[in-house]
Amino acid sequence: MITLHQFEISPFCDKIRRVLHWKRQPYEIREVPLSKAFTAVRKVNPIGKLPCLEIDGRFVADSTDIAYLLEERFPDPPLLPKDPRQRALCHVLEDWADESLYFYEMRLRFGIRHNAEKWIPILAAHDPAWMKRLAGLAVPFLMRRTLSSQGLGRKPDAMVVADLERHVRAVADLLAGGPWLVGDALSLADIAVFAQLHCVRGAREGAERIEASRAVVEWMERVDRATAGAR
Repeated sequence: MITLHQFEISPFCDKIRRVLHWKRQPYEIREVPLSKAFTAVRKVNPIGKLPCLEIDGRFVADSTDIAYLLEERFPDPPLLPKDPRQRALCHVLEDWADESLYFYEMRLRFGIRHNAEKWIPILAAHDPAWMKRLAGLAVPFLMRRTLSSQGLGRKPDAMVVADLERHVRAVADLLAGGPWLVGDALSLADIAVFAQLHCVRGAREGAERIEASRAVVEWMERVDRATAGAR
């Protein structure tokens, strides 16, 4: 049995759920409350990161490592292109999604007040009342500290949104060659980029920029249809 330890609204957890759906693998979910993020998570993963996949008594953390393990264990349908050049591009795009786009979704959802007021209660939905109250203060502080050290938090909102527009245009340009980001089939690149943009779209400013690109919207619909699963 496969068990996914997760934060429901994390783009990385969404990424792995979609990989499992694409691979047609049944699994169960263990939701980790925010109040236990620094205790329960380390019991299954000393690195302290989610998602963490429990499979055959083994715990695997980091969404990329999990995706590659699932590709090895369940190769059909494939997630990675066979062509070496396309496979390399898939790797680069996945890493760009995980290491760059991720901070945009974090900045937009939790670094702009009206978006944070929507998303913080969702983040703490599985927690007791005391944690729900604390999250309203603690989450913005922790997000600001993380984003400031990463760099994106030091930019004004208008500059962040302008950067996002360039990223959305880049995705649209990649799609000019076909329905998927790499080659002629869905790949891990599509799932990784989708997972981040899906969260970006959860912020008002992100939704406006994404919905201005018909190519990106239609691509997101294709990825969602292919990977949403029956859950």
